[in-house]
Amino acid sequence: MTAQHLPARQFGGWHNVGLLFAKQFAVSGFVYFAYSAIFPVMVDVLDWNRGSASIAQSIALLMLGLCYPLTGLLIRKIGPKRTLMAGLLVMFAGILPIATVMTELWQWIVLWGFVVGFSFSLTGPVVPQTVLVAWFAKRRATSIGIVLTGAAVGGAVSQPVLAEIIKQTGQWQSGWYIALGMIAFALVTVYFVVDTPAQAGQFADNIHPDQQPGDGTAVPPSASGYRTSHDWKMAEILRSRAVFLLLMVSIGHLATFVFFLNHGLLFLTDGGMDRVSAAGIIGLAILGSGCARIPAGWLGDKYSLRWLAFGAMLFMLLGLVGFWQLDGYVASAASAILLGIGYGALMVLTPTIIGNYYGEKAFPMLNASFAPFVLPFAGAAPVVSGYIYEARGSYDLAFLIIIATLACASLAAFLLAPPHPAEPVSG
Repeated sequence: MTAQHLPARQFGGWHNVGLLFAKQFAVSGFVYFAYSAIFPVMVDVLDWNRGSASIAQSIALLMLGLCYPLTGLLIRKIGPKRTLMAGLLVMFAGILPIATVMTELWQWIVLWGFVVGFSFSLTGPVVPQTVLVAWFAKRRATSIGIVLTGAAVGGAVSQPVLAEIIKQTGQWQSGWYIALGMIAFALVTVYFVVDTPAQAGQFADNIHPDQQPGDGTAVPPSASGYRTSHDWKMAEILRSRAVFLLLMVSIGHLATFVFFLNHGLLFLTDGGMDRVSAAGIIGLAILGSGCARIPAGWLGDKYSLRWLAFGAMLFMLLGLVGFWQLDGYVASAASAILLGIGYGALMVLTPTIIGNYYGEKAFPMLNASFAPFVLPFAGAAPVVSGYIYEARGSYDLAFLIIIATLACASLAAFLLAPPHPAEPVSG
């Protein structure tokens, strides 16, 4: 038997998919998304100002963005696996004092904002996506969709579970103890990840490279849409219109969901809904994002990424407007699910567009370079929204600002045609 035709069960790409799914379930689900369930309780119990307390999340997102270039460098120097493990250790070091000794607002800002925020950059989606881009070409979007579904499934489970645990124990710290256990579990799963097919003596998609087409500017799009084979350099990328449209799409969809995760539960409880029910609605949005990720990946491997992204943006826009304007549990839940579906689809489609439009070699650094531009806008959303509420007693102005941002991002998705390398000047 040759390395060209290994049985599917021996192909390391799918092993990585399972391991990284588990990592996303544990860390994104019970640390990143856990914030939505635990933060509102902390604000109430510790009597913190919503805007001031939200500074920690904004700093965390800024750290995530500012440190992403370092993450890209570490991926190239020590590999994705070691980068993930280092990030998980930093995350554990940040959550432990939050769960055990933290009582003051400044401590929360330092620990969640700076320490855990830095760990998010080392454990964020760009790292597992880099592994998957190396292992998959034909099923790239599908594999990314499966792995990112782990985060959504974990987030959907964590919301009602953590809300109930906190209710039963009467201690918000109990939620962070669960998070610590999940980080330890993630460390074990990541240990078995293999960074590249070459390390296992295999090839991307379990197909020898001699069998892959590669003599044009793109792989024939008969079944899977546009996929470049041009070796894009950063200078070329920055001259293309598509990269700036991608930035606008990323800003819109991330700022919207960060706002929703930070203030959605508070918005619902301000309207009279009990905390466990409100947490369940937030969980449904996260579950909706999970349900969308594998289908979005499957569709992204077959059809135009541009139009799929545009449709996902419209889902988010309709969901956010409905969440703001419609009353009642059923209407709020349906709107949250619609919002989540759009967000989850874009979580898969956006990195796939980057990989397909600009290629495997450019993917890690380009994806990492997006973060310093995108995440300051996403990080501003919770703080600005919190202070708007404190000043006006309502989230209405915050919703209007986010809706306008999302509408601009939808237009960017509509215009997001594949870039083409500049023709060389003949002498």
